[in-house]
Amino acid sequence: MIIAVASPPGAGKTHWIRQQLAQADRPVGYFSPKTDSVPIDATYLQSEYPQLKLYQTGEEAELDKTITYLEIPWYLDLAGIEPLLQNFNSHRVAIIPGDIDSTELETWADEIIPGNNITKPTKALQIHRGVLTGEILDFDSLATFWLELTQGAYGEVVRAKGIFDLVDGQIYYGDFTPGKSELEFKPLNLPRWLNGKPDRKSGFEIVGNNLDKAEIAQTVRDCCVSESAINYYQQQVKESLATELEAV
Repeated sequence: MIIAVASPPGAGKTHWIRQQLAQADRPVGYFSPKTDSVPIDATYLQSEYPQLKLYQTGEEAELDKTITYLEIPWYLDLAGIEPLLQNFNSHRVAIIPGDIDSTELETWADEIIPGNNITKPTKALQIHRGVLTGEILDFDSLATFWLELTQGAYGEVVRAKGIFDLVDGQIYYGDFTPGKSELEFKPLNLPRWLNGKPDRKSGFEIVGNNLDKAEIAQTVRDCCVSESAINYYQQQVKESLATELEAV
């Protein structure tokens, strides 16, 4: 069974899939097309459910080996996904906010789930994705950038999320949807990386309009710790963790 999930950006696809994973009593898979370079949602979900089988582009023929949640990015054409769904026993779930008119999704879906209310963009949406694999960021600098981003300093943002390796060796998940009462940054349940540049995927995705992509990219680069400083910070964390262990 392939459970295909679609929605406008920020309506709650990943959150709904997470709820289903919490109730799963058998092997479950996850696949999100066109997101392999920055697998934000896949990394987030597997950090909470390590048994989750992640499928990559090129492995579509294996999707029916498990019950697989197929999270369809909002920018992909539903018609383009249809040939894949036709190959399997599939169930289509649309997550639609109550104040959104989405005839296409309603026609496509076998099941409709009420979604989060989202900010309606004033113009056609843009998407800006950035790969940060191997980079380590300073938390205070990242937090400042994220606050500026979500307050409109780089354009109108209707959705932003990312996974970021920080100087404490942990990888953090950042999530923003307008209307939330707080900015969310939390460490994922994954091993600390304290030996040089991280060899795991990280990056961000920003959805909105009039986005200043060049300025966003430069500001994120400014948040990155220099290679010469990485070893220093990692050594500090190692010593701190060793001290805590001795105290216990």
